[in-house]
Amino acid sequence: MINPLKLKSRDIKAAMLNRWAAPEWAIMWEVGQGTGSMSGRRADAVMMSLWPSRGLELHGVEIKVSRSDWKREAADPTKAEAIAKYCHRWWIHTPEGVVDDVSDMPPAWGLREWTGKKWITRKDAEKTEATPVSYHFLAAMLRRSDEGARALAMAATDAERQALISERAKIQEDFHARVQREVARRTHVLTDLKKRVEEADEVFGGDFFGWSMRHKKLAAAAAFIAKLDKGILDMLSRDLRATAESLAHASEAIDNGTEV
Repeated sequence: MINPLKLKSRDIKAAMLNRWAAPEWAIMWEVGQGTGSMSGRRADAVMMSLWPSRGLELHGVEIKVSRSDWKREAADPTKAEAIAKYCHRWWIHTPEGVVDDVSDMPPAWGLREWTGKKWITRKDAEKTEATPVSYHFLAAMLRRSDEGARALAMAATDAERQALISERAKIQEDFHARVQREVARRTHVLTDLKKRVEEADEVFGGDFFGWSMRHKKLAAAAAFIAKLDKGILDMLSRDLRATAESLAHASEAIDNGTEV
């Protein structure tokens, strides 16, 4: 549950932007009487209704988020007239419960409360005969309108920049992940190779691969053994053939009853 008295001015402004938005409304913030040395008094917001079918009106808004702030405003309502005179309606926007007695308000002023979920109109603002807008006041509104447009453009640019930064970070993260996987794979290969070398050291004794020419000697030894194996097999084959012939001759002699 939102405590209304804890709502800030920025919360009220955000709610206003959601409720009184383009294309029906245009909102300008912190609008003065004029520009430069003519800035004078300021209104928290000036809203222009843009649909002729609903009436083209200029509404002034003062935002009050504390009871003490509202009491100061109510004590001297004439201060608002510097800008209110150009507006068809004048509103006080507050969190719920800030204005405890609407009878303290000037008769023409309206009161809207933001609950944190919805707007409640506690008192309608009366339409007044607005003074034609002066060039000084027009300049002040145009300045705020231009600043608002620039702020939106900058926000869009910042969003795009953040998107690019996020994308670059994701690419870097993926790259580092691939590097880590490749390092792990190669580490596994090297670990396996180291194990095989250690096994070779156990078989041949000593630091087998530490000798500069030992691997060449191993290759030569393997070739010699291969040739030796072939020679031994050939010799065994000859001996087996001779033995088989002798056995066959002895068998034949036994069958004939002759001497072996």
